[in-house]
Amino acid sequence: MKTRRLFALFCASVMLFSFAACSSNTDSADSGTKEQQTENNSSAITTSDDKPIQSDEKLIAFSKNASLAETIMVDEGGVKITAIGLDYTNRSVELKLLIENNSGKDLSFVSGSLGYSCNSINGYMVEDGYLNCDVKNGKKANDTISFNYDSLMLYGINEIADIEIGFSMSDDDYNYTYSGPRQVRTSAFGTHDYSKDYYQETIASRSAMNTYDYDMTYFSQDTLYDVNGVKLLSSGVMINQDGETTLLLELENTTGNMVSISTSDIAINGLIVDSSTWSTDTINPGKRGIIAVELSSVVDAEYWGDYGIEEVGSVALSLRQRNSDGEDITDKATIKIVVPDVKAEFDATGTEFYNNNGLRIVGKRLLEDPSEYSSDVHVLLFAENTSGKTLTISDVYDSVSVNGFMTNYFSFNESIADGQCVAIIIDLMGYSLENNNISDIKEIEVGFEIKAGGNTIDKFVITTSVG
Repeated sequence: MKTRRLFALFCASVMLFSFAACSSNTDSADSGTKEQQTENNSSAITTSDDKPIQSDEKLIAFSKNASLAETIMVDEGGVKITAIGLDYTNRSVELKLLIENNSGKDLSFVSGSLGYSCNSINGYMVEDGYLNCDVKNGKKANDTISFNYDSLMLYGINEIADIEIGFSMSDDDYNYTYSGPRQVRTSAFGTHDYSKDYYQETIASRSAMNTYDYDMTYFSQDTLYDVNGVKLLSSGVMINQDGETTLLLELENTTGNMVSISTSDIAINGLIVDSSTWSTDTINPGKRGIIAVELSSVVDAEYWGDYGIEEVGSVALSLRQRNSDGEDITDKATIKIVVPDVKAEFDATGTEFYNNNGLRIVGKRLLEDPSEYSSDVHVLLFAENTSGKTLTISDVYDSVSVNGFMTNYFSFNESIADGQCVAIIIDLMGYSLENNNISDIKEIEVGFEIKAGGNTIDKFVITTSVG
């Protein structure tokens, strides 16, 4: 299971909009999947003479004027949760809560977690709003939920008009109750214009880019996705001050039900870099959500050059909707964002290890982990499918050895349709290499299995000498 941060925008060295989502290897594309293929050829943000807009302006400070009257959010089954007001600190606005538990059981109250997150402010789903509070039966507790100003400002939120919070309540026997989103309204609610798209006005503005030191190199309002009441309102490519690239997708849920949107089958410049589910985001009824695909994390930016990717010319990915029970309610639909005037290139060359059954696998190189905190070594491979079928490529369990020693490793299954190419990365665990006293890698052996439609069509072993 992979854990991914979703919306990571940066203010100086601080990561904003961070959200961890879980994904698995089993959600792979198949030949029967319905695809909605759309190309976006809109131009990036420019002036009339095609020169980037420049100014020194910055965003105005977050307004701390809105107040909140005491509001009961939950009063069910002996549980009462009351919002008792707002506090403004130097960095965040805090929703003050009084939790009373007369349910007959000790309870844990959670909000904004991986397991349950449906918080929104002013009509936009937000990643802040974490709560973890234990309350004994017959007792009360005061707690707060914080929302960082910088995170809110990047959504275009500079004043609190309303807050929606969802609570998960569990007892010692792991019985769970979910409240669904519960709204409180502030003194600014009556004057807030919910019809405006504050996110679009802000994220692509020079004032926001100046304030938070990023560049929006491409932004479009083209409708690339409009399925089952969920519509894509905008897409953009952001590069932060560290050179990390993120694809931003703004979607609106016009239905009366909560919808989860999963992303998968991510390709950069036509090269699939992750075919499994990358992220899952919840969008409440009538709300807008921002999905962030951190392209520099989907495949580490350190590897881009090995695959011939110099800059992002196109991004393709699949979207699928699920209901609140986790059941699929739509097929996958593939969208493609094309950045004008940027070459969408990748490099298919390398040392050929396998060429059979319409599948070609080549080796790129070994790469030591760029982090000073890791001693892992990464094996970079490339595969091309011309078989006429959708193929799944997976390693054979416990098949990796280095210099003749069994070695712990990490990799993901990859599913590729006919005509597609995919980057395959095998991570050799540094601690395992150290335990085997391997400081100089001479030979690597990896077993692979190829399947089509669930049937194994080949198993083979790749052995490569290094150096």
